[in-house]
Amino acid sequence: MTWLLTWYCACLLCCGKTDGITAAGTRAKANWTIACPRSLPLGTLLEIDGEWRMCLDRGGAIRGKRLDVFVNSHKEALKLGTRRAVVEVVR
Repeated sequence: MTWLLTWYCACLLCCGKTDGITAAGTRAKANWTIACPRSLPLGTLLEIDGEWRMCLDRGGAIRGKRLDVFVNSHKEALKLGTRRAVVEVVR
């Protein structure tokens, strides 16, 4: 299934806080942590373009078929922009 991907970091603009702690209570890890809509339970493992990532966070704008992938900096998040990707639930 195709989803819209966006990127975020642990800054006030992206998260409204700067501690990097996810909704699951873990510290966000670049290119592993994803903010997912509530239709996917926390802890869901996803395959995105052949790479595994885990749903560990939520976000106010994350609804429908949209995922937000954590990266280390705001500059990187802006550079990556948005794109569509094939996403499959692994478990």
